[in-house]
Amino acid sequence: MATASPAADGGRGRPWEGGLVSWPPAPPLTLPWTWMGPNWGQHPGEIIEFPILKLNGRTMEIESTFHMYVQPVVHPQLTPFCTELTGIIQAMVDGQPSLQQVLERVDEWMAKEGLLDPNVKSIFVTCGDWDLKVMLPGQCHYLGLPVADYFKQWINLKKAYSFAMGCWPKNGLLDMNKGLSLQHIGRPHSGIDDCKNIANIMKTLAYRGFIFKQTSKPF
Repeated sequence: MATASPAADGGRGRPWEGGLVSWPPAPPLTLPWTWMGPNWGQHPGEIIEFPILKLNGRTMEIESTFHMYVQPVVHPQLTPFCTELTGIIQAMVDGQPSLQQVLERVDEWMAKEGLLDPNVKSIFVTCGDWDLKVMLPGQCHYLGLPVADYFKQWINLKKAYSFAMGCWPKNGLLDMNKGLSLQHIGRPHSGIDDCKNIANIMKTLAYRGFIFKQTSKPF
């Protein structure tokens, strides 16, 4: 998951979250992630945080973490609104790798964790469809970057929750935590904290017997 900086003119921003999971009979692997984007009133929206958690698909416990901040290149200055929303200050992104470099490191991390093994089934889990349907491919297209195949299918956690609980979580993670009587972890709109909340929600649903299925195509 990542975070995009709101417009330099103070335009509004909007949060999105995401992650990666596997299901039986695949090996026990889960990879939740989170991001923010895009900028409203400014083109393009830019990712400034990219955290990923790898979970054990049977125990749903965190096994590995990938977390980097990203230097925005088109609009390098963060707005006060962005900092207030995400907790990310200018010094946290200045001098950090570009999105292209971060995506290369994601690929290296995926390989190290065995997630590129053709015998391993894994899929991203997002809190909404925007992350992988619009935001990441849109920014990659703008920058002339390829989109890895593993970013092209996902599970929308909101849809999974609505199937399991019978209601739609209008306020995303906050509503899902409330509906499952879970304490919200950390700061809302912090990428790494959103990852932890996604993982906790998934763990709770899995322990209640819910089976996660891909939602980027019909269940």
